[in-house]
Amino acid sequence: MRTRLALAALAALVPAAAAAQSEWLSLGSKHWSPTVTKKSGIGTENAVAEAKVTRQAIEGWCANWSPGDPNCVRSVLDSPEAKQTYRASANCIAGRITPVDGNTYTLAGRWDNSDIGGGRSRWRDASGRIVGRDNASGGLGISQQWELLCPETAKPPRSASGTSPPVGQPRTAPPQSPPKPASPAPALTGATFVVGEIVYARYGPAWVRGRVTKVSRVSGAKGPELAYNVTLDNGEKGLLPATMMRKAPSR
Repeated sequence: MRTRLALAALAALVPAAAAAQSEWLSLGSKHWSPTVTKKSGIGTENAVAEAKVTRQAIEGWCANWSPGDPNCVRSVLDSPEAKQTYRASANCIAGRITPVDGNTYTLAGRWDNSDIGGGRSRWRDASGRIVGRDNASGGLGISQQWELLCPETAKPPRSASGTSPPVGQPRTAPPQSPPKPASPAPALTGATFVVGEIVYARYGPAWVRGRVTKVSRVSGAKGPELAYNVTLDNGEKGLLPATMMRKAPSR
């Protein structure tokens, strides 16, 4: 029973772990995530996604934030927030997004690798201020919605020199090469951690130390990717994507 509850709690806190099965829009680290029900214009100047909350997401949220409360699921499902349709839109060409909070943000490059979210999109609000990547600021929640709406722009391909072109700059298509024999299955993405490695994993609003116990192959939105079974120091266990983990500092 404890194992099932632990898995449910982690699934609610890190909904990206279920991204291989469904798409979602981030509402922040302490919230459930509504499941995408409609998409259009993905990757264009008129990209739109709509999402609604599911009972499964609420059950996982209640298992973590209100364990033992038999009325939690029903009361949350009856709330106006759980009944509304969440909408995010973007102009993938111009680098603008209007996430679920209704405000508009402008793409401002990418975060460095000094902290969580390294390499993901960075955003500037209407007043010109950079939106932080900490939980309270919610900058990485905007990044998650951008990655859904503008997948090609969110992770640009590497250039021939091994570096990525500046964000928003047109890219020149590489010269065409002769057809090649059938290649092996595409390489897995997210191969960042190994079994036995000590890591920090997202658990609610905090990062908790743990150990990788298994590496699993899953079907992601962009093809095969890796997910990691992690046992946390607080006794919880779960299957997490690399985006919700970070390496422990060396001692």
